[in-house]
Amino acid sequence: MKRLLLAFICLLFLAPFVSAQTISPVIVEYPDRADGRFQLYNDADIPLTVVVEPHSFSVDSTGKATFRKLDPGLHVQLSSTSFRIAPKQTYYVFYKATTETYPNWFCIYATITGPTSPTGLKLALELPHTVYLLGHKQLDQSQISWNRATITVKGDKHQISAEVENHGGEFSRVEEVEVVSGSGKQTFSGFPLFPGQRREIDLDWDQPGVPQQIVLKFPKFKTESALKEAVAGK
Repeated sequence: MKRLLLAFICLLFLAPFVSAQTISPVIVEYPDRADGRFQLYNDADIPLTVVVEPHSFSVDSTGKATFRKLDPGLHVQLSSTSFRIAPKQTYYVFYKATTETYPNWFCIYATITGPTSPTGLKLALELPHTVYLLGHKQLDQSQISWNRATITVKGDKHQISAEVENHGGEFSRVEEVEVVSGSGKQTFSGFPLFPGQRREIDLDWDQPGVPQQIVLKFPKFKTESALKEAVAGK
């Protein structure tokens, strides 16, 4: 009972810290070098300590990111790497970034450290600011292919499983995914598509009718595929 009480006290003590910190913008894109800034806002009633560090990252076929030390070809300069934010105040971090090869990308993580709880727990919150350096070439529709686009019936629901591949050397972003049936459509959030990446798409269809087509909407074009019923065991 005492442990539960202490845990409840910790939640009450740390909840305002967790919910009150924001970073903006979260994602930015530059055609060439970056000369930008992001802001951190402390909505809490206590000062917070922040440490800022850039990282390179890779994204697998499911959209999971793996972070690592900044790649040698990326050069990032930060106006601040550690600081404190007073209560109810905004702090701006300015940066410049260049790359030896395009496209390239990195994430600046702001690690925010809050107060120590009554049990001695010190909570740290990580907020990302992601930067894409894209160059001036654009992904062409001919460089996108569908490796799979199927539907599986489970009870009264349909599950969509697809895989799209970027055969080009350019980065682009799927702004929206649309699934269409004979009686309606359903839209889903988009995702970034990296050079040479195969990206899996798993969606739940909850609209009337059987889904017949899936459409990916890029900034300059769209690509679509018919949906086929999945064969058992494949």
